[in-house]
Amino acid sequence: MKSKTKAQKIGNLAGWLGMILIQSSTLPVTYNIWQGHNTNIPPLSMVLLVWSGIVLYLIRAITQRDMLHITSNGIGFFTQTALMALIIFK
Repeated sequence: MKSKTKAQKIGNLAGWLGMILIQSSTLPVTYNIWQGHNTNIPPLSMVLLVWSGIVLYLIRAITQRDMLHITSNGIGFFTQTALMALIIFK
């Protein structure tokens, strides 16, 4: 097994931090809807398109065995599904 260079380690860390930031972006809206607060809800069509894209990205990540993208898309799939359910059933 090859040892990683410093640049590869930094790049890997940047990928994981970027994933955390991107996946955290929908949490405030989802939390506010969940708590019943009046908030600007994204349109269902947008959430459906994002959800569909994430599913396709997840399939690709699984076939390539890419743990960063499997994790990121798994979290994204879950949060977009929750957001979609809150929009539909609100």
